[in-house]
Amino acid sequence: MDLKAILKKGISMQIQRPEVPENGPITPSLIAMAIQNSGRSLHPGDKVTRIGESSISPVGAGLAKLFAQRSIRVMFLNTGGDGVTPWRGLIILDAGYRGEGQTRSPDSIARVAHELTHLLQRELNQPYYWPGGGLHLSPSRRWLGDSTNYMEVLSYLVGWTVEYDLITFQNTSADLSSAELAGNEKMLETIRDRLATLSGPDPRNACRLVLKLFPDNPVYRQNFDLENRTSDGRIPQGSWHQWLRQLGFSRQAVDHIMIIASQGQEEWVDYSEVR
Repeated sequence: MDLKAILKKGISMQIQRPEVPENGPITPSLIAMAIQNSGRSLHPGDKVTRIGESSISPVGAGLAKLFAQRSIRVMFLNTGGDGVTPWRGLIILDAGYRGEGQTRSPDSIARVAHELTHLLQRELNQPYYWPGGGLHLSPSRRWLGDSTNYMEVLSYLVGWTVEYDLITFQNTSADLSSAELAGNEKMLETIRDRLATLSGPDPRNACRLVLKLFPDNPVYRQNFDLENRTSDGRIPQGSWHQWLRQLGFSRQAVDHIMIIASQGQEEWVDYSEVR
């Protein structure tokens, strides 16, 4: 661990309190996720009841509403751009995500949405399928921040859907060049295909896609190696949409993901591609 590199951008810990506090560390992301079709945004101090799902992103608005009812800790440090959710009640974001840095692009907002989904999973606190993180002495799993690649599948379903919706809104509301529009359309196609695979009938194939897309992620690799030796791959019974509902997402939000995914091309990821 390169402690000097971790600390070079400074380190800070803040608390995101319920509702939409003006100086909340992830308030910019919650506002961006919940923007309405009319263009109206949340405002600091808005009540939970003001967060509806007549939003450009039903998934993003749903996530904003869930976290406007929670108090969580947010740490900023130099992660190289990654996010980490090591245990219940805490997310770690790159130092560049402080303030408006977290809303510089649909991709950065999607990263926050991804990590917030992990927090919801941690709350389930079922040690095998939905570990709460923290310290857990085990001969086969990580002692700190244990997770599964199926947890990643659900978090990417949420994060990439939020990104898709924000890009779509950007295409209709911003003065973009033809090159920027073409780039956005390519990204939308990519996300549709990824969602089609992540939401497909074979959750193990979805887990393989996660590793194929991020082959250098040591956590995903460690998870895959362990899960490949288990009979169920640490994948709980039930569909992905059942589990998103269990995490607190509305039927409208889940249906929205399904609609986008239905427009993509599912990919089969062979084991030989990721071993």
